[in-house]
Amino acid sequence: MLLSPTTSDRRSALADWLEVNAITSARKMSSAGDLANIFDIAEDSTARLTTDEATGEILDQAILDEPRTAQFEATFSELEFRKKCLGDSYPFQVNSDRMTLRADFRQESLHYGQVGYAFCLLVTTLRERKISNIAQLESYVQQLPLYFQVCACLAAGGYFGGAVSSFGFPRAEGDAFIPALNRAYSRFGYGSAKASIEPGLPAQTKDGGIDVIAWLDHPDQLPSKLYSVGQTASGKDWKGKSVTQDVAPFHGNWFTESPATYFVPALYIPFLAYAELDEYDGATYSQARARMVASHERRFGLIFDRLRIAHHIDVCMRQDEGKRSRVDGVADIHAIAEWVNEVVGHIGGATR
Repeated sequence: MLLSPTTSDRRSALADWLEVNAITSARKMSSAGDLANIFDIAEDSTARLTTDEATGEILDQAILDEPRTAQFEATFSELEFRKKCLGDSYPFQVNSDRMTLRADFRQESLHYGQVGYAFCLLVTTLRERKISNIAQLESYVQQLPLYFQVCACLAAGGYFGGAVSSFGFPRAEGDAFIPALNRAYSRFGYGSAKASIEPGLPAQTKDGGIDVIAWLDHPDQLPSKLYSVGQTASGKDWKGKSVTQDVAPFHGNWFTESPATYFVPALYIPFLAYAELDEYDGATYSQARARMVASHERRFGLIFDRLRIAHHIDVCMRQDEGKRSRVDGVADIHAIAEWVNEVVGHIGGATR
């Protein structure tokens, strides 16, 4: 079911493929040798690389041509970057010398950061349609928006360190827009939400473009506090979404007294914010990556991508129970872990 990569794929896409291949394969690992064999087959070559069955390591590195070697080195540089960013929350072990990647999920207990990363990785794979016969996974695809909303809320809870309201539609509580608005801002502690949708305002409003509301109270519980409103985007059209244009009408249409004037806009995506970055040599790639993310920030505000979501989910779940209880969706992380296991089983069962 996992579609093969191509030589024209960027380093981020190749790294994603290696990760998904590792968690779905029987040996729980993948390597540059796997990529090279696929590329050889695509080029109608009769030669296959010899790899060590135990490690996946290419036994004869000399047969790789220079451009391909550079491509594989760039891919493993990307994997090393992910590992450096996430530490234990990264569910893989990277060996750049041997160009191998091994799935390394913690076995003794659930690691929430690893669950968040694996979920976002699989969402990326499904949204980019890297699975053949994807219709067989339709029931899992339908669960994506709600479960990704949970991941976004947990990431917000870990980063902002305060309370988080899951406001996006469809809501787990099943309540309509006005009741949900009153519930969220009653928790927020300031701002008077309207009691009904007045004539002339959008009658079919579901969430006003707002999915995640996060704030950090002061001990005095008074206004003028850290306040973030965010939007989740689990589809490939995420660049067409920005919460910055929704906040003014949200505050203006639905409150008789606004909860705040200043806010931190946020966007939550399961992809990598720099995934579409073209290839550059050496340090230039790192510089270009930073410029791309900075460019996105000017449009979307604070961006939580796969790496940041995984890290901050782990931070959130490591908080004491009192702090975690202020974050909507905490109890659903186990359902997400089960979703990950089932999707991995479906993909792996079809590829063995």
